[in-house]
Amino acid sequence: MTELTKDLLKIISETAIKLNRADELKKQEEKHDRRIRNIRLLLKNYRALVLHSERIKDDLDCLDETSIHHLDVYTISLESIESIMKSQKKTVAMIEFVNDKINAYKKSCNKEELKYFKVLEMKYITPEKYSAQEIAERINVDRTTVSRYLSRAVDDLHVIIFGIEALQFER
Repeated sequence: MTELTKDLLKIISETAIKLNRADELKKQEEKHDRRIRNIRLLLKNYRALVLHSERIKDDLDCLDETSIHHLDVYTISLESIESIMKSQKKTVAMIEFVNDKINAYKKSCNKEELKYFKVLEMKYITPEKYSAQEIAERINVDRTTVSRYLSRAVDDLHVIIFGIEALQFER
């Protein structure tokens, strides 16, 4: 059996450390990408989730007022009702959370940065849907500028939603 020299052990250790660092960096990048993707997914579905949450707020109030004895126990189980209510409450809570973060982002913008917020708002928040081209025409910029502004807004929102966790990747 061959003995490992000190130099060989040093090389093996340094290589293992480098591989571990590379693996950690890759995991951080994937986590960052997943978070950005999740923010974009939330924004893309924001209007539908808002409509849904407004509707289910009324449903939740109704269910809270309805006695369990008045429900048809042969078609609906208590567990399924509780599960539905839990899911609906999560939806309402998530929309309230996102609304708070969007408002925080707007407040954090200086006069120059408001253009990023405005593009985000027109693309995802306002009741009326706007395409990138329509936004570009309304604010008198190129369509690629709209995409750039939107990316900047999502990055800014990423920090507001995830806090210091969002910044650790950038160090």
